[in-house]
This record gives sequence, structure tokens and C-alpha cells, in this order.
Amino acid sequence: MYIVLTSAVILNILSIIMLLIGLFYNFKLPKNKAVFGYLLAGCMLLCIIALSSAAIYSFFEKNFLNSFILLLCTASPFVIGKLVKYETLKKYTAVQIIFYGISLAVLLSDF
Repeated sequence: MYIVLTSAVILNILSIIMLLIGLFYNFKLPKNKAVFGYLLAGCMLLCIIALSSAAIYSFFEKNFLNSFILLLCTASPFVIGKLVKYETLKKYTAVQIIFYGISLAVLLSDF
């Protein structure tokens, strides 16, 4: 399971970097923004899969608190996606970065 935790940590860091790029960079061309959106969606999907598998791994190791926190962080993009509007996109992106930071701290505590 070392591979699962390592890949979850790497994908989590990559997702944080991608979200920070999206938060601070202003895309001038719509084509570049679309490509970035596809890359971000793929990165977040892989991170959700890795986080859920790490949560299952923590559950089987009887580490219920870490498993619960990772499951909350896994569900957060879907909850935030229902709440976000175009005017509040930057605020919710910052909240999503915080959730990924929390999940990264939990993953690093599992090592």
C-alpha cells in the first residue's frame, strides 16, 4: 500500500499546484483556458481516486479518523461544485486548496 499512499501524495501536490495556477494566472486565450480545464479535471479525478483508495486503506488499518477526513476531502469537490457561481469561483477555489492541504497533511501522517 506504500504505492497507493505515495501516488496519493504526488497527485495531491499536483492538484494543489494546478489549482494555484488556475487561481493566480489570467488566461488570455480561451483555447489555453480550455486545455487547462481539461488537465485540471483529469488531475482532480485521479486525485479523488487516489484519496478514496487511501481512505479505504486507512479504514482497513483501523485508522477511522484519517479515513473519515480523507472521505470528506474526497467529497468536497462535489459539494463545492454545487455551491459555486462564477462570481465566487476564486473563493471556492481557495477553499478547495485548503481541503487538498488538509488531505495532504493526513496522507503525510499515515507514512
